[in-house]
Amino acid sequence: MEHLEQVALLFESKIFLPSMPFTLQSQLYWIELIRGVSDLVRQSALAGKRICFTDEVSSQDQLRDITDLLDAMRQSAHVVGPLSPSQQHLTFISPALNQVNGVGCGHFANGLFFACPHPNERAFFIGQDRVYFYRHLMRAFLEAGHHLLIGGVSLSLPMD
Repeated sequence: MEHLEQVALLFESKIFLPSMPFTLQSQLYWIELIRGVSDLVRQSALAGKRICFTDEVSSQDQLRDITDLLDAMRQSAHVVGPLSPSQQHLTFISPALNQVNGVGCGHFANGLFFACPHPNERAFFIGQDRVYFYRHLMRAFLEAGHHLLIGGVSLSLPMD
């Protein structure tokens, strides 16, 4: 239950507001959110309730459903941090992380193609894999939380 609350707090973070710049710090929060939701869907699968929706989940690389997508994104994002406080500028993330707010398509500066057909949505990319903030992350979190919840934690977060 504590993990559900921690992930819920991440969703409520100001860093995910569309008006916030996409900085290294917000990218680190994105990775933390991906990992947190991935942990929850894994726990749900182990409890016999796999989160298996496929709406707009890429079919590339043998991804069957949202659980597979989150697992692939979790495993592909690597954060390399400083060895000492004086090396703070050495923190980097690989592969490249990108985001799009609202409807748009084109190429990021690193050459990767992007597309988001939904207004009021945030598309987040790790390399070529895309996950939506509300349609994927929020939905997977709510479904996994529903299966895992024992007790009185409210998971009713706004969807738009």
